[in-house]
Amino acid sequence: MKRTHAFLIALALGISVVAGTFAALRSQQLAGNAAPRMSSNQYAAQSRALDRAERAIKAELRRRPPAVPAVTSATPARAPQAVIYRRPAPIVRVIHRHGGEHEASESGDGGGFDD
Repeated sequence: MKRTHAFLIALALGISVVAGTFAALRSQQLAGNAAPRMSSNQYAAQSRALDRAERAIKAELRRRPPAVPAVTSATPARAPQAVIYRRPAPIVRVIHRHGGEHEASESGDGGGFDD
């Protein structure tokens, strides 16, 4: 490897290390400023609200659901409904092209009759 190639590779690595360090330090600085400041009164109020919600959920879990009515055999079970699939009508697209099967008959070979 030539000395110039080794120098260029070392220079590129050095620049990338400096840029990476700058980005990491900048991210750390931004993350420190992004933390929300919360007073102890706000924290206590949110904690009380969460405790109330937790107590309400636990009380709801302790309550028994209403009894389910018994199923009587007077209601006959219906047979499952049959599914009938009807295909839609086909879409026919005709593309006319110049020539085709009548091309040979128009060339003057005797009128174009096939019989």
